[in-house]
Amino acid sequence: MKSLQNKIFLFFVLLLLMVQAIAFWTLYSGNKNQEAAEINNRLTTAKTIFTELFERRSEYLVAFAETAAKDYGLKEVFNDDTRSLLVALNNHRKRIDADLAMTISADGAVTGQLQRHFLDDERNKIQQGTESGTAFRYTHWLDSGQSSHLYTIDEALYQVSLSPVTVGTKTLGWVAFGFEIDKRLAIEFMNITNLSTDFIVKDNGRWRLIASSTNNEESSEELALAERMIQGIIPEQYIATHSLITEFDEQEVGVVMYGLRANFVALLQEQWWRFLILAALTLLVSLTSAYFIAASISRPIKRLVAQAKVIASGDYQQTVTLNDNNEIGQLADEFNNMQTAVLQREEAIKHHGNHDSLTGLPNRNVLKKILKKYTEQQQAFVLLHLNLSRLKDVNDTLGHDVGDEVIKEFACRLQVLCKVNEFKYLVHLGADEFVLIVTDLDIDTIVAKIQAALESTFDYQGISLQLQARMGIATSPEHSNDAKTLVQMADTALHHTRDTGKLVQVYQSDLDVNTVERLNLINDLKQAIPAGELELHFQPKMNLESRVITHVEALVRWQHPRLGMVPPDDFIHIAEQTGQIKALTRWVFTTALAQFNTWKTLDLELNVAINISAENLKEADFHQFICKSLMNANVPPEKVTLEVTESSVVDNPESAIKLLSAFKEHGFKISIDDYGTGYSSLAQLKQLPVHELKIDKSFVQRLEHDLDDQIIVRSTIELAHNMGLYVVAEGIEDEFSLNWLAEHGCELAQGYFISKPKPANELTTWLLEQKKPKAPITNNEINT
Repeated sequence: MKSLQNKIFLFFVLLLLMVQAIAFWTLYSGNKNQEAAEINNRLTTAKTIFTELFERRSEYLVAFAETAAKDYGLKEVFNDDTRSLLVALNNHRKRIDADLAMTISADGAVTGQLQRHFLDDERNKIQQGTESGTAFRYTHWLDSGQSSHLYTIDEALYQVSLSPVTVGTKTLGWVAFGFEIDKRLAIEFMNITNLSTDFIVKDNGRWRLIASSTNNEESSEELALAERMIQGIIPEQYIATHSLITEFDEQEVGVVMYGLRANFVALLQEQWWRFLILAALTLLVSLTSAYFIAASISRPIKRLVAQAKVIASGDYQQTVTLNDNNEIGQLADEFNNMQTAVLQREEAIKHHGNHDSLTGLPNRNVLKKILKKYTEQQQAFVLLHLNLSRLKDVNDTLGHDVGDEVIKEFACRLQVLCKVNEFKYLVHLGADEFVLIVTDLDIDTIVAKIQAALESTFDYQGISLQLQARMGIATSPEHSNDAKTLVQMADTALHHTRDTGKLVQVYQSDLDVNTVERLNLINDLKQAIPAGELELHFQPKMNLESRVITHVEALVRWQHPRLGMVPPDDFIHIAEQTGQIKALTRWVFTTALAQFNTWKTLDLELNVAINISAENLKEADFHQFICKSLMNANVPPEKVTLEVTESSVVDNPESAIKLLSAFKEHGFKISIDDYGTGYSSLAQLKQLPVHELKIDKSFVQRLEHDLDDQIIVRSTIELAHNMGLYVVAEGIEDEFSLNWLAEHGCELAQGYFISKPKPANELTTWLLEQKKPKAPITNNEINT
């Protein structure tokens, strides 16, 4: 009884004997009340057939889910990318023509889900399920040990089976397959039992018809009839039976099978002998078929088990051949495909170790080997470090998918160049950086050929993109005969092109000065605060309704004792990278609060906006410091606006949102700076606890001449107002922009047309002057 063949055969025998015994017993007991007995037999048989077939379908799902869970190919991609997982999952789904297939990760998340959707009576389409990426709703199923369940998605009901996917003792997750309980199943039962079949489910105390063998699925009368029958209230002209499934998410699922009494009674006599003969033949044929089916299933499975042991031993050369066209034959083919795939993956791993995944070009590992070979042989060559210009603009504007296409096109053109010229090697370091090694051409010729290859535009989906590369060049042995030093020299030359705007730079020893100056700047920044070299400038913000200055933004400036005024763009990034942003932001905050109190004594009530770095949001004590500083300065929290950029919340949105929420609850105003230039989505913006959006100046500066910018700004203002947010526009440089923004409901504006950032003492004088009556601002009165 341990063999699968005997179990399958015995199951069929018992099932058939049970069904036939019930049928014969019902016929035999009909002597006294033939009509009542026949009706009872008919209904009992129908109910039994439903139960058995329903359970058999469940057991079939269980057996298949367990088999699929053991599939090596599925395990390989179980935690891989979604596309590979869905392809593997769909391959298994197709073997049993399942309506639902899904995978659940070890932490209870639905990592893949496929659903069959019927377009009409004959056509259907497999689509990714709506629950992909969400938490599995019935996590208690995963540890219950029970395999079969009923599962709902939207209004569809499925009979599903789950099986754990394990590697050794580790559970990777679960795989599930299911058949939908729909009109197809109802028609199948009707064809077997000659009884109309309805499936209904009880939601929130009300029954809902989910499938019917008739064409009246939308009929309220059909539902009412089924509901009465499920309650045991059967109209006199009908015969009916029903079955209830209650262990289903605290709901009830019922099946009702019924027919007209008159039709049944008329057929009783005709079917009497026909039924006896058919029953005997069916039993004989079924028993014979059951034996051969059990043997046909178990025989190839035994061969597959043996083959699995061969694969487990590491022998991928032997294959298993089955001449079956069913699922077992497909499984054998997949075994063979799996062996081929394993070999291919081993080769792919070796290839990926030395090649870039995006372009397929040799990577940094190959470059090291090439340079080692050339330097050891003391061979003269030119090394060009290439960087694709303006790729960030493409990524920010069109998306990273388009950026990848630009990188691949760039690589393709360089490959063509290598084939038709004396270029020896092309290496992709990653992202938009490449290295070319050339041995037989002078530098001017090399540069000219590269620029010629990039001259034509790249057309992608109707968009014309100009490819342009910056080049840092070093030569061996002229500059160095050490591979590592040579790469560093080319990188230094390339970095210099970014600072100077040049496209080509050959390494020179004096270029290293930039690196030295940057290191000195890092060291000098540590002493800038204690040495009193930092100062705050403030740029006013105008209330567009009253045309009064009501807000200012605090902007830090560094008066370097040797280099003079250092722009923020030159040292803010350094401060973030070196961890000095913490001290810098805290100095700005306390200094801004002190200036607020100074203005308050002059009867200047202003809201002060202070920029917060993404690194500040990661500090454990940042909230405590801000609140304590506010209390010590006795400044109302509503007078302080904390400005954060969109990109500040991208790295760890959950933590950032939690901290910003704490600031909002304390009374601070929260503003999203440079809105429209970052990576936040509307869904993320909805979760941010902000009071205002600050429209980036890139959308404001050309309002008078660019209708697209007008559309973007107007839409942003409307979006913000619909979300209950205020809007600040920066970069106001003309009167048209100021008036246009006022007309479209923008609350605050800042820019050089109003005033450039000023030191506190200059701004104080300016603010006091602004309080005096004066004529409206015009284009001839722009402050510079």
